[in-house]
Amino acid sequence: MPGLEDGSRVVVAGGGPAGAFFAIHLLRDAEQASRKISVFVVDKKISRTGNASASPPLKGCNYCAGAVFPRLHDEMVRIGLRPPPDLVCEEFTHIWIHGMWKNFPLKVPKGQSLYSVFRGTLPKDKGAADCGFDNFLLREAEARGATLVPGEAYRVERGSSKKPVLRIRTSSEKEVAMESDFLALCPGINTSLSKAFEENPLLQSFARLAPSFSPPKTRPTLIFELKPGRDYLTRHMYRELYFIVSGTRDLQLDHIALAPKGEYLTVALVGKSIDRARLPDDASRIAKAFLALPHVRSILPGIDAENTPIACMCTPRMAVRPARFPFADRIGVAGDLMGARLYRDGLYSAFVSARALAETAVRKGVDRKDLEKGCGPVMTWLENDNKYGRIVFDLFQAILKSPLPSRVFYQTFATEMKFKKMEEWPLGNVLRQTASGVSEYEGLFRRMASPPVVRSVFRGMAKTARNILTEWAFGLSWEAFGRYPTVILKEKRDFFKRSISAPLGIALPAAPEMERMYAIKIRASSRRIFEELGKFGEKDAKFLKLRFVDVERVAGHRNRQGAVVRYKLKGFPLAMNIRLVQSMPGRSLYYEPGELFAENGRLIFDIAPTKDGNNRLVIYTAFDFKKGRGPMGKAFWKLFRTLFPEFAHDVVWNHAICRVKGEAEKEVPTTA
Repeated sequence: MPGLEDGSRVVVAGGGPAGAFFAIHLLRDAEQASRKISVFVVDKKISRTGNASASPPLKGCNYCAGAVFPRLHDEMVRIGLRPPPDLVCEEFTHIWIHGMWKNFPLKVPKGQSLYSVFRGTLPKDKGAADCGFDNFLLREAEARGATLVPGEAYRVERGSSKKPVLRIRTSSEKEVAMESDFLALCPGINTSLSKAFEENPLLQSFARLAPSFSPPKTRPTLIFELKPGRDYLTRHMYRELYFIVSGTRDLQLDHIALAPKGEYLTVALVGKSIDRARLPDDASRIAKAFLALPHVRSILPGIDAENTPIACMCTPRMAVRPARFPFADRIGVAGDLMGARLYRDGLYSAFVSARALAETAVRKGVDRKDLEKGCGPVMTWLENDNKYGRIVFDLFQAILKSPLPSRVFYQTFATEMKFKKMEEWPLGNVLRQTASGVSEYEGLFRRMASPPVVRSVFRGMAKTARNILTEWAFGLSWEAFGRYPTVILKEKRDFFKRSISAPLGIALPAAPEMERMYAIKIRASSRRIFEELGKFGEKDAKFLKLRFVDVERVAGHRNRQGAVVRYKLKGFPLAMNIRLVQSMPGRSLYYEPGELFAENGRLIFDIAPTKDGNNRLVIYTAFDFKKGRGPMGKAFWKLFRTLFPEFAHDVVWNHAICRVKGEAEKEVPTTA
C-alpha cells in the first residue's frame, strides 16, 4: 500500500505533544514531497475550532514534570520550533544528584539547553493560561495547516472502504464519525490507560483491528506543584534541577525529581510506595511524608504542607516498557502509547516516534507491514533503551543508596573534578549524561564498564579507604549534618585565587609546594558565616575538633586582627601558632601560620555573594616546606616533605567547611 497521496485525509487522535509533533512532521514531510494533505487533530481538551483564534487550543493539565532536555530542544530547533521566552519557566545550569553519602553537582555543558515548562494551563493562578508547552505545539501544528476538532475519541472501526473511521463524542454528547486515509493514535497513556485495558473502549476497538497489539507497561507516578515563591526558589534552587535517588524505609522511592518553575516547584515521585498506594486517595499523605524527609528538608528548609500548600496534584502513569505490535493497515501509534525512555525525557520519545510514523506514512506506505518496517527501528530503540535503562538505574540505586559505595562514587567524582577538565571526567560524564538524557542507556552502561571508568573508580576506592582511616585517626564524625561537594574545578582554581586575594590586597604565589582550596555555598548571610568562623579555636566551635590536636585561641578576640590560634599536639611539647593578620568583617580572614615545619604559610577564609542571594565560603591554605641547613637538615626536611600526608588537609578541611555550613544555616529563617 503506497504512502499518503495528494489530497489524503489524516486524523490524529490526541492533541498532546505526540499528536502535535506528528501533525507537524506529517505536514512538513508532505510539503517536501509536494503533496497537499488535510490533517485533523481530535482531543476532548480542545476548547475551540478554527485556526484564527487567539485563545489557547487546549485547557487543563497534561500530567508531566515538564522538563525539556537537550536532545529534544535541539531537534525542535532543527525543524523551526523555538519555544518563546515566556514559555520557559527556568533554564537550568546544573543538575544535582543526591545520594546517600554525598551529592553530585553536574554542570550543564555550554551549548546545551535544559529547561522547565508547564505542559498545560494548571495551576490555575500561574498566570497566562495559554503559555503551556502543549498549547505551543498545537498552535504550531495549526499554523502549519492542521485543523483542530474538539471531541473524545472513543472507538475506531473500519468503514465500507476499509479505511479507518474514528468515532468521536462531542461535548454535547453528539456522535461524529471521521473517516480517513490514515489514523494516528496519539492519546497518551493517562487518557487511554486510565482504566484497565479491558475496560478502555478506544484501545479495545483498536485491538480488534490489530490482534497482536499489547499496550505499554506502565508505572504510577505522583506529581504535585508547590508554590514557595520565586524568591525562595531563587535562594534555594537557583537554576538547578534535582534528582534524588532515595526515600526511607517507610517511604520507598526510587526516583525523585524537583523542577523549579518560576514561583512553583514541581515534585515527581516514583517508587514502591507509589506502586502500592491507593491513588489518588493516598496522594496527600505521601506528599506530606515526602516533605518531612530529612534530606528533603535540607534542600527545602521550611517547606511543609501547612505553610506551602499544594497548588495541584495528579497521579499519572509513565511508560516503562514499550507496546507490542501497535500497527494495523492505515493505523499507527506514536508517543507514550508506543513507549518512552525510562524516567527521562518522554517528550523526546514522543518526538522521535511521531517523526518515524509521519515519515513512514508519507514516504513508505500505510499498511501494517510498511508501518512496522518504518517504525521498527524506533520500537527496537525503545525496547533496548528501556532494558539497559533498568540496569543503569538499578545499579545507580544500589550504589547511591548504600553509604560506602556512594562514598566511593563521590570520591571518584571529586578526584576527577580536581585533576581533570570537565570533558575528560570518566565517571562524571557518565553521571551527567544519565541525568541530562543526552545519551542512550546502552552506551552509558558500556561506558560504566569501560577501562577509564573502572580505573577511576579503583582510585576512588583507594582514596576512600585512606580518608576513612584519616577520619578515624582525627576523630571526625559526620553525624547528621550534610555532606556537600567542596572541590574546586581544575579550570577554576586560578579564578578563585584571584577572587580571594584581591580584597586583601595580596598576591598569592603561583605554585606553592602545598596548596589546597575548598568551596561551598551556604544559605546564610555573610554576617552569620563570619560569626561562625569567629569561633575558630573556641570550645563551642563545631569545626576542627581533632582527636590528638588541641585547637585553641590563646590570644586576642573573635575575628580581630592579632588573634592567635594554637595547634598543639596532645601529650607532646609541640605546638604551632597561627596569627590573624587581616580581618575584613563579613568578607575575609587572613591568617599566617608560624614556621614550625613550613614557610610562607597562608590560611584564608573568604566569603563572597552568589547570584542566588546566598554566599560562597572558600578556604585556602598553602605553604612551602622548610629546606633545612647542612646535609642532615636538608635530608630530614626532604624526607619530611615526602612523608607529609597532604591528603589529611583535604579530609580535615572538607569536614570543617561542611560543619561551618551546617552551623551557619541553623539560624536561617525556616519559612518558605
